[in-house]
Amino acid sequence: MKFFRSIRFRLAAWSALITGFVLLVFGAISTTLLFHEYLEMLDEEMDGFAEDLVDELEDEVDFTREDLVSLFDLFDDRDSLHLIAVVSPSGEIVFQSSRWKDFVLELDYDRPSSQQSVTRDKDRWRVWREREDGWQIFVGTQMQEIYGALIRTLVVFAIAFPLAMLLAALGGLLLARKAMRPVEAITSTAEEISVRDLDRRIPEKGLEDDELGRLTTVLNSMLDRLRTSFEQASRFSSDASHELNTPLTVMQGELEEALQREGLREEDQQLLSSILEETERLKIITRSLLLFSRSDAGNLQLDAQSVNLSETLKALVEDAAALDSAQELEFKIDLPESVFVTGDPVLMRQACHNLLLNAVRYNRENGWVKVSLNDNAERITCRISNAGPGIAPQYQERIFDRFFREDPARSRSQGGFGLGLSLAREIVRAHGGDICLEQSDADETTFIVQLPSRTDKSPKL
Repeated sequence: MKFFRSIRFRLAAWSALITGFVLLVFGAISTTLLFHEYLEMLDEEMDGFAEDLVDELEDEVDFTREDLVSLFDLFDDRDSLHLIAVVSPSGEIVFQSSRWKDFVLELDYDRPSSQQSVTRDKDRWRVWREREDGWQIFVGTQMQEIYGALIRTLVVFAIAFPLAMLLAALGGLLLARKAMRPVEAITSTAEEISVRDLDRRIPEKGLEDDELGRLTTVLNSMLDRLRTSFEQASRFSSDASHELNTPLTVMQGELEEALQREGLREEDQQLLSSILEETERLKIITRSLLLFSRSDAGNLQLDAQSVNLSETLKALVEDAAALDSAQELEFKIDLPESVFVTGDPVLMRQACHNLLLNAVRYNRENGWVKVSLNDNAERITCRISNAGPGIAPQYQERIFDRFFREDPARSRSQGGFGLGLSLAREIVRAHGGDICLEQSDADETTFIVQLPSRTDKSPKL
């Protein structure tokens, strides 16, 4: 079905339709002209025959009615293709062919033109009239041969028409394919350009100075502007995050020291604790933005090591179970003894921590959290599920967007700021894997993490 929606198919179809329309118009005009040409030839033939009859009349000086009848009988017998009728100046029918009785009665005497067409017994006849000294001589012949020739012409046209349509469609398809080849090359190259290789450009070599060449130049210019804008935004995000990290660290240290002083009033202590909490949130956001900017620029450096993913997940589950007190969650684990991946141990722990923290935060009381791990020959699969209320269908495609929160008020009260899932996905993708939402309904929400096995491919360094 994709082919039938392509420009190539539409060009081929239009070529066939236009060719068919032209052929139909040409066929109609040609058939009409051919019909009139046949009629003209037939009229000339009957005109010559009628003139022969007139010449015979002129040669007879004294003739009786019987002489005329005998004369025209002779012509009638000699030429079986024509019908003959003779009308005297007084309007008397002197002679008419025996093969067509009442022949003259069906003719129009007062017709100004010399030729006319008559239908008799479903047969079409062409009649020519010659006048001489008040006498009218009518010569008629069947038009069957004309119609037969036209039918044969139409049969040939009917056979040639679909073949011409097919050839036009094939020709249009070949021309469209040749014309679209540069577009396919542009599309293929543009699809391969990503955030990490914005320096790549669509090749302009071999393109002519036409619309496609101009399009390629415009797209490359647009990519230059996008790269410049992206580099500026990424550099600003990285520099801002880096510059904010130091004063935030200083502020955190000062606030912690201030909280340890004696003699603080209760309201001052609450105020400093609130400021310290917001400072810690800002530090987390700053570190996340720094990681995002490095990841977007393709500069996320990984300290590639052999990481025991089983032990990492087990330790994170134990920490979460120890900290959980209000919800009284049940933690279920299905972890093999030792599953190793090649990656950065700090970033891998952070990605897993974000997913597990998300499963704990968005859960219901007396709910459960389940963590499972599976290792096969090619992929390592980790599933983290919880008994949360589920994610609304209209939000499921946006949960990995940065700073997206389904319920901002609830997320902020639970300590979330909409970066955990997107940061986890960036880290996993930097290790050659991916994260997706496998299931989310009223009973269960499951995220699945897939990573390459140690024999599959190494992480991006």
